Amino acid sequence: MPIRTAGPADIDPALSLIGRAFGLVVQAPSVHTLVAGAQEGNLLVAERDGSLVGTAAYVSFGRTGWLGGVAVDASARGAGLGRALTEAALDALGPHETVLLLASDAGRPIYERLGFEGEGMYRVFMSPDDAVPVGSFGALDRDTVLALDARVTGETRTLAIDAALEGITSASGVALKPPWPARPILAPDPGEGAALLAAVLEPGLRLAVPEANVAAVEAMLRLGCVERPGVLRMRRGPAVPWRPTELWGVFSLFFG
Repeated sequence: MPIRTAGPADIDPALSLIGRAFGLVVQAPSVHTLVAGAQEGNLLVAERDGSLVGTAAYVSFGRTGWLGGVAVDASARGAGLGRALTEAALDALGPHETVLLLASDAGRPIYERLGFEGEGMYRVFMSPDDAVPVGSFGALDRDTVLALDARVTGETRTLAIDAALEGITSASGVALKPPWPARPILAPDPGEGAALLAAVLEPGLRLAVPEANVAAVEAMLRLGCVERPGVLRMRRGPAVPWRPTELWGVFSLFFG
């Protein structure tokens, strides 16, 4: 089955396929449209009889890379397409010191066979329907945000940060606002992390935090967020020097 780079006409059906696979409504703009056609990444699709039956995306953050959006239509499962899409994305990504992904239970065996190992769970939540944000968004200092993000993630995620340079800040933390329903939050201080989370919570957000960030998990539950099945952070290559207890929200379940 041919796997190719997505074109403009493929975006909506690809997002629809991803949404069906993960039980979500996925619309443009999304993290997938961010990387589609970007110099740092792309979106791949598998086609059968004129219809898309599989997707996979990849993005490079310098010495690290991420895979995400690996989805197979129910009609095409059981024939190894998930592995083929993952291998195609790895090939397109090219050599990187470390490649990372967030794996569902269904995807985990595929990634283990390709040499990925687990690092720790992410707890996943949906914001409550009655959430009311209490913070206002505005322009942020790009260099400051990039430096904080590099401290927390151990990566150079310029593409993602540049897509989300609105937000609110605390003394040492920041909550970002990308153009899709997520709130990436970086906060070295637990009190500031909890305050930023409460300030930006609104209905329709999918939120995730490393399970190691116990304070963030407790804050999600205290605010009435509804827990969904978690995902496992996996890597192929040496560990990245990141700080999971300072990550209070993610861009997506494509890359944390």
